[in-house]
Formats: sequence, structure tokens, C-alpha cells
Amino acid sequence: MSSVRWVQLLGMVVLMEVSMSGCGRGIFNTEQMTDRAQDAQGRSIALDTPRNWQFFREAVDPDIVAESEGESAPGFSTWNEKWVRQLRHLKSGRENAPKYIVYIIESRRRAGLPELEGYPPPAE
Repeated sequence: MSSVRWVQLLGMVVLMEVSMSGCGRGIFNTEQMTDRAQDAQGRSIALDTPRNWQFFREAVDPDIVAESEGESAPGFSTWNEKWVRQLRHLKSGRENAPKYIVYIIESRRRAGLPELEGYPPPAE
């Protein structure tokens, strides 16, 4: 077999390995990315499971770091707009939404970020 064929074969093997591993979300993983169920009105909501909680924190924490470092809010004119919209979305589409809302608000406070305008603080 020529060296060109070996390089092609090796390239294919590497690509297959990368796509199959996919950090647990490879091409052969048919499991949903988030744990979901239907609420009483028949709407799909994200469940409050350990996997969803970890995924949520892994998505929120880098945004809080980016905001505290003065970066722009991706897709929004301000970080306040981004967070208020996300908090409203959490309220309607997630089981145990107060837990997730408090996490964002408290994480922002610990990072020394300003209080959000246009969203009431959660009742404690």
C-alpha cells in the first residue's frame, strides 16, 4: 500500500474516532442532550436532574466570567438584557426554576456584578 493510502486511512480513522467520542455526544449517542418531560399543559420542560444541573452550570459560569472580564454579551446589546431574558425563559421552561434563577443571581453577586434591572429578585 502506498504512503498516500496509509495517510488517507489514518486520517479516516482519526476523524471517526473524534466524531464517535464527541465528549459523550458522538454520532452513535442517541441520548437526548437534556432530560425533558411534559408539564401539565403538555409543554416540554427541562427536568431538574443532576445531569441538567451540571450542563446548566457549565453553560452559565463562562458567561459570568466573560461579563466580569468586560466582554460583550454575545447576541445581546447588554448583559442585563441577556440575563433578564434567560431568567424569564427559565421560569417558563424548567422544573424547579427558582433554583436555576437563584444560581444566576447569586453567582453574579459573588462575581461583583451589578444587580439586574427589570427582573424582580427571587422571594427567599
